[in-house]
Amino acid sequence: MADSRGAWVLVLGSVVVAGVLFAPLPVKDSPPTVAKWLELGHLGSVLALALVAAGFWGFRRRFWPRDPREYRSLQNSMFLVVLQAVLLRAAVELGQLAGSETWAWWPRESWLLMPWFLASGLAVILLGGRFGMLLSLSGVFLLYLRDDPGPLLLVGCLVSSLAGILLLRRSPTRRRVLRAGTGAGLLLGIIAAGQALAAGATLQVMAVVALTPVLIGLGAAVAVLILLPVMEWVLGELSDVTLIEYGSDHQLLDQLKEHAPGTWHHTLNVADLAEKAAATIGARALFCRTAAFFHDIGKLKNPSIFAENIDGPSPHDQLDPRASAQQIIEHVSHGLELARKHRLPRAFRDIIAEHHGVSLVRFFYARACEQLAEGEDAEALRQLFSYPGPPPSTRESGIIALADTLEAATRSLGAKPEAELRDFVGKLIAERVAEGELAQCPLTLAELARVQESFCGWLKARQHRRPTYPKATAQPATATPMDART
Repeated sequence: MADSRGAWVLVLGSVVVAGVLFAPLPVKDSPPTVAKWLELGHLGSVLALALVAAGFWGFRRRFWPRDPREYRSLQNSMFLVVLQAVLLRAAVELGQLAGSETWAWWPRESWLLMPWFLASGLAVILLGGRFGMLLSLSGVFLLYLRDDPGPLLLVGCLVSSLAGILLLRRSPTRRRVLRAGTGAGLLLGIIAAGQALAAGATLQVMAVVALTPVLIGLGAAVAVLILLPVMEWVLGELSDVTLIEYGSDHQLLDQLKEHAPGTWHHTLNVADLAEKAAATIGARALFCRTAAFFHDIGKLKNPSIFAENIDGPSPHDQLDPRASAQQIIEHVSHGLELARKHRLPRAFRDIIAEHHGVSLVRFFYARACEQLAEGEDAEALRQLFSYPGPPPSTRESGIIALADTLEAATRSLGAKPEAELRDFVGKLIAERVAEGELAQCPLTLAELARVQESFCGWLKARQHRRPTYPKATAQPATATPMDART
């Protein structure tokens, strides 16, 4: 079903792109006849566009992460391809105006430099570097089909766009976005100036051709930053810029630090574990780190009942195991309430709901089993001691769930040899797999092995011990200048 829906998205997107690029403009052209449509439609170009769509489909089948976001990511990428086609058509039409006397001082090719960083910059920030590169390649092909400005300018557009993507390869802050746009424009300006020089252009034309891409690149970067919140809302995506803002300043995190310091320390460890593990398998590392900051915010409602915040006798010593388990389980629903109240993104709410899946509250379940009367069935109790779920549905959600389990399980683990650490982590992950907790999660066995290796490295680093400092010895009192005078 997902594949058929994806195919229809590609077909519809290709039709829209063909219409945007090749359809005659009602204001500019007379109403076309069927014969004129066939002429203007560039049937060969439309066929080539269909081949590009087929290549896009192959890219999706080979490299697309298999998770519930797959269909939405395909929709969003096609939306950005259509946006790029609109910008290209606008640039071509403006370029044709440059042939008139009004625009004689402005070279026609300068207009074709306009759309490159805007669409690819949005793609990199919202969908990742692979999608940005794919959009750059498709954009050059669309420009070739529609206008064919020559090989040098086509290569220049592609190279400058890829250069901007490389400048954004790390988490894109606002400064990096501006730097990437300006850098991409500068490179394209140099290439365009070289082309103008080879064509024997005047100094004035060369100056315009060289400076235009720089100004356009900087303007496109500013436009990306302005449009980013709107595009996030339209596409339902979270950019790294937004993730950095959520992770560095939010009142819920301030409340965790103040009212549940033990939970906050646990949260920092889970975020660190999840970020490192996600990076090893090419998942969204920054998202894992930021989302992990919010996974236990439900504990703010009653932080004193959770082990990491208890200092002294445990309140659970006086409670029935069923009541204790219910209070622990409710931190998921309380977290979702707080997330909705503070309008946290849907992706964060999914992490809150899924980070325990449908697992057991093992400590209190074991205590309840010890107190069973004769004839009572322990299996019948499992429902009372199980989280409501759902289980993790994405790679990032699965990583955070495993990191949360590992951090809690190793909190009381003393210094162990590396072999014992590996065995402990392996058994912990194997238990979650055997219980079906990762059945709906697209993590492969190879990725789980790399996640396990990352967890072991983190635990090994945490066992680092500093040397014991020598005891302080009494130092003889030294006279001060004032003492000497007295």
